[in-house]
Amino acid sequence: MRSGFSANCPLVRLTHAFDSFGLREDSSAPGLVAQVDQHVAGVRDSLSRDGLPLTRRSLTHYLQGFLDGCRERGWHSDGADYDWETLRLLAVCRLAREEGFVC
Repeated sequence: MRSGFSANCPLVRLTHAFDSFGLREDSSAPGLVAQVDQHVAGVRDSLSRDGLPLTRRSLTHYLQGFLDGCRERGWHSDGADYDWETLRLLAVCRLAREEGFVC
Protein backbone atom coordinates (compact mmCIF):
# COMPACT_ATOMS: atom_id res chain seq x y z
CA MET A 1 0.00 0.00 0.00
CA ARG A 2 1.32 3.48 -0.81
CA SER A 3 2.65 5.63 1.99
CA GLY A 4 0.06 7.97 3.44
CA PHE A 5 -2.69 5.40 3.05
CA SER A 6 -4.52 4.13 6.07
CA ALA A 7 -6.45 0.94 6.55
CA ASN A 8 -8.92 3.13 8.46
CA CYS A 9 -9.69 5.17 5.34
CA PRO A 10 -13.37 4.81 4.44
CA LEU A 11 -12.42 3.96 0.84
CA VAL A 12 -10.24 1.08 2.00
CA ARG A 13 -12.81 -0.29 4.44
CA LEU A 14 -15.65 -0.06 1.92
CA THR A 15 -13.69 -1.56 -0.95
CA HIS A 16 -12.49 -4.48 1.14
CA ALA A 17 -15.99 -5.08 2.52
CA PHE A 18 -17.59 -4.95 -0.92
CA ASP A 19 -14.96 -7.25 -2.41
CA SER A 20 -16.73 -10.11 -0.68
CA PHE A 21 -19.77 -9.75 -2.95
CA GLY A 22 -18.87 -7.05 -5.46
CA LEU A 23 -18.52 -7.38 -9.17
CA ARG A 24 -15.53 -9.11 -10.64
CA GLU A 25 -14.14 -8.28 -14.05
CA ASP A 26 -15.17 -11.74 -15.24
CA SER A 27 -18.72 -11.18 -14.05
CA SER A 28 -21.31 -13.17 -15.92
CA ALA A 29 -23.78 -10.29 -15.62
CA PRO A 30 -22.80 -7.78 -18.33
CA GLY A 31 -25.93 -5.71 -17.67
CA LEU A 32 -24.88 -5.28 -14.08
CA VAL A 33 -21.36 -4.29 -15.12
CA ALA A 34 -22.86 -1.70 -17.47
CA GLN A 35 -24.96 -0.28 -14.63
CA VAL A 36 -21.87 0.11 -12.45
CA ASP A 37 -20.10 1.77 -15.40
CA GLN A 38 -22.93 4.31 -15.55
CA HIS A 39 -22.57 4.97 -11.82
CA VAL A 40 -18.81 5.44 -12.23
CA ALA A 41 -19.56 8.11 -14.83
CA GLY A 42 -22.12 9.65 -12.47
CA VAL A 43 -19.61 9.91 -9.63
CA ARG A 44 -17.02 11.45 -11.97
CA ASP A 45 -19.61 13.93 -13.25
CA SER A 46 -20.67 14.85 -9.74
CA LEU A 47 -17.11 15.63 -8.70
CA SER A 48 -16.50 17.53 -11.93
CA ARG A 49 -19.66 19.66 -11.48
CA ASP A 50 -18.38 20.58 -8.04
CA GLY A 51 -15.08 21.65 -9.62
CA LEU A 52 -13.15 18.86 -7.92
CA PRO A 53 -10.50 16.67 -9.49
CA LEU A 54 -10.77 12.96 -8.80
CA THR A 55 -8.43 12.43 -5.87
CA ARG A 56 -8.42 10.10 -2.90
CA ARG A 57 -9.61 12.99 -0.75
CA SER A 58 -12.44 14.10 -3.06
CA LEU A 59 -13.65 10.52 -3.53
CA THR A 60 -13.54 9.95 0.24
CA HIS A 61 -15.57 13.12 0.83
CA TYR A 62 -18.04 12.03 -1.85
CA LEU A 63 -18.34 8.64 -0.17
CA GLN A 64 -18.86 10.14 3.28
CA GLY A 65 -21.57 12.49 1.99
CA PHE A 66 -23.25 9.69 0.09
CA LEU A 67 -23.25 7.41 3.14
CA ASP A 68 -24.61 10.23 5.32
CA GLY A 69 -27.49 10.62 2.87
CA CYS A 70 -28.11 6.87 2.91
CA ARG A 71 -28.23 6.84 6.71
CA GLU A 72 -30.61 9.83 6.77
CA ARG A 73 -32.98 7.95 4.45
CA GLY A 74 -32.69 4.80 6.57
CA TRP A 75 -31.13 2.74 3.78
CA HIS A 76 -29.50 -0.55 4.74
CA SER A 77 -27.99 -3.02 2.33
CA ASP A 78 -28.85 -6.63 2.93
CA GLY A 79 -26.40 -7.64 0.22
CA ALA A 80 -29.13 -9.63 -1.52
CA ASP A 81 -29.81 -7.18 -4.33
CA TYR A 82 -28.02 -4.55 -6.39
CA ASP A 83 -30.19 -1.53 -5.62
CA TRP A 84 -29.26 2.00 -6.73
CA GLU A 85 -27.25 2.72 -3.59
CA THR A 86 -25.33 -0.54 -3.80
CA LEU A 87 -24.49 0.12 -7.45
CA ARG A 88 -23.23 3.60 -6.51
CA LEU A 89 -21.06 2.17 -3.74
CA LEU A 90 -19.65 -0.45 -6.12
CA ALA A 91 -18.83 2.40 -8.51
CA VAL A 92 -16.95 4.25 -5.78
CA CYS A 93 -15.03 1.04 -5.04
CA ARG A 94 -14.17 0.59 -8.70
CA LEU A 95 -12.96 4.18 -9.00
CA ALA A 96 -10.85 3.81 -5.85
CA ARG A 97 -9.19 0.70 -7.30
CA GLU A 98 -8.77 2.07 -10.83
CA GLU A 99 -7.19 5.27 -9.57
CA GLY A 100 -4.83 3.42 -7.22
CA PHE A 101 -6.38 4.85 -4.06
CA VAL A 102 -6.92 1.32 -2.71
CA CYS A 103 -4.64 -1.66 -3.23
